[in-house]
Amino acid sequence: MLLRWRNWIIFVMQSVAIVAALVFAWLLRFDLTLPQRQLLLSSAVVLLVIRVAAMYWYKLNHGYWCYTGIGDLKDLVKAVFFGSVVFFALLRGAAGVVAFPLSIYLLEGMLAFLFLAGLRVGARLYFQWRRAQHLGTRAPVIIVGAGSAAVLLLQGLKTTNYIAVALVDDDLGKRRTKLCGVPVFGPIDQLPLLAHRLAAREILIAIPSATAVQMLRITDFCARADLPFRTMPSLADVIAGKMRLSEFREVKLDELLQREPVKLETDNVRAKLGGRVVMVTGAAGSIGSELCKQIIRFQPHKLICVDQAETPLFNLQQHTLGGADGKIVFSVADITDTERMRRLLLEHQVQVIFHAAAYKHVPLTEENPYEAFKNNVFGLLNLVETAEACGCEDFLLISSDKAVKPSSLMGCTKRLGEMIVGSRAPSRMRCVSVRFGNVLGSQGSVIPVFQEQIRTRRSITVTHPEMTRYFMTIPEAVSLVLQAFTVGQHGNILVLDMGEPLRIRELAKTLIRMSGLKENEVSVVYSGIRPGEKLTEELFYDSEVHRVTMIPKVMCAETTLPGWHELRRRLDELGAVVHSHSRDLIRSKVKQMIPEYHWEQQPPLKVFVKSRGASRGSYGQEKHLLEPSRIPLP
Repeated sequence: MLLRWRNWIIFVMQSVAIVAALVFAWLLRFDLTLPQRQLLLSSAVVLLVIRVAAMYWYKLNHGYWCYTGIGDLKDLVKAVFFGSVVFFALLRGAAGVVAFPLSIYLLEGMLAFLFLAGLRVGARLYFQWRRAQHLGTRAPVIIVGAGSAAVLLLQGLKTTNYIAVALVDDDLGKRRTKLCGVPVFGPIDQLPLLAHRLAAREILIAIPSATAVQMLRITDFCARADLPFRTMPSLADVIAGKMRLSEFREVKLDELLQREPVKLETDNVRAKLGGRVVMVTGAAGSIGSELCKQIIRFQPHKLICVDQAETPLFNLQQHTLGGADGKIVFSVADITDTERMRRLLLEHQVQVIFHAAAYKHVPLTEENPYEAFKNNVFGLLNLVETAEACGCEDFLLISSDKAVKPSSLMGCTKRLGEMIVGSRAPSRMRCVSVRFGNVLGSQGSVIPVFQEQIRTRRSITVTHPEMTRYFMTIPEAVSLVLQAFTVGQHGNILVLDMGEPLRIRELAKTLIRMSGLKENEVSVVYSGIRPGEKLTEELFYDSEVHRVTMIPKVMCAETTLPGWHELRRRLDELGAVVHSHSRDLIRSKVKQMIPEYHWEQQPPLKVFVKSRGASRGSYGQEKHLLEPSRIPLP
């Protein structure tokens, strides 16, 4: 019933406020008496009509007072001022009523604004009180950051079960001030103390623009406060429709690196790729799809996306690269099919190839050596020779740090790929390879697995407590690959500066912490090193000379490789051995070609469980997953 009669109720309340303002102004003018009542009554009728019309003109006749804001008050000022001017002109000018005191025109206008604004503010406070009563007991939270994002967050919290009790900010100029009525305290390092003193239950981070290094510092103090925390999305994500302000984003992968991501220098890349026909093999994979996304920004004449996997290539076409004005061709093709690749290269007159197609999973390649060598080595060999015969001008191979002192057949295939690209005699086609470590968030990498395990609150599985790897995000690795492409000379093995290696165990703990959980809420399980894996990876051989390039994060590994004819003869011998499907013969032959290759029979797999609530460095009882007799021989 209230909703049905809302407009009439609003009309009555505003009319009473308008008449009351005139009466109070009259009382103030005449020392709390009401002389000339006939003039007061007649002028009240005229004033009421004028003010109601002004309120209607400025759309102030609605009943959404629970959302009253600064904009409504501005419109109210305009409506009152306009009404007072019209009232004065009509009464004094048109009607010639000089008995109406001049001071009342001003007093009445001021009181009318105060009464009408008071109705709205009072209604908003009432509805907020009712909402708070409906929500019941509200959980106290501390907000990190005291800027514009914090203001938006404070406004949003009014409709939730949370109440902000404090804000912390490193800007000492904001200290001892209040933001929307909430006190601002000192630097962020006070979080643990404030959390204990104010009995906060959660921490909300309202600094969407924080860098990875800043986020790690903030989350470290959140961990010391022993409270869960969440991060507010950036306004750019909100405007783009990716997230709502009521949502809190997940951890960005680059925040796990403990360093600032690499930025792409675009001018040189644009000069090398603009207007040319570019092919990316393995285009539907993690590296390949990012290559395609970044390459298309440099306006190539045409981009050929090649992959053997149909569904991932379809997803790339529909969801990632859709609507590129016909400049992109999607080809389902196997790089080991020489005739198919030759037709593609000639049909589109390809000038540049980024070769990212490769089998990369160490345990699977250990079990399937024939397919690994067929694709990673001989597929590459055929593609390089076909590309050169078809007039291709530039060829770049995506390599891996597993090619350095390999302990797996996958690493051996990558090293042989470097040798194939680096040993070719100079010709019209420039051949370079780029070597780098793991990328965060790639298909099959540990991060998506960890994130899924954290979401389901299961144990995180790590192979070994001392396992370390070099990491980059996919976008920064690809941006450096493109920059390396611009400076590499024929035969170069270019190596990306990956920063310091990270312990997988510490990466898992950081991911747990930055997901808003405590370390003792997710158990860490150590399953043992898998066949072909090693504890640490390296970026250079001991015999390689490190040489800097024009790109700060790209180095060149100067090494001695066999001549092309000698390498080609050995590859023919390897091909015959690979067709025998004998792992021992394959390993023996690869050992001849790569003296640094070594492999060991793996010990029994064990699980080391760090129990919930256990002290750091202490682990539960070891459990054997496989009996020694059941371990597959290498």
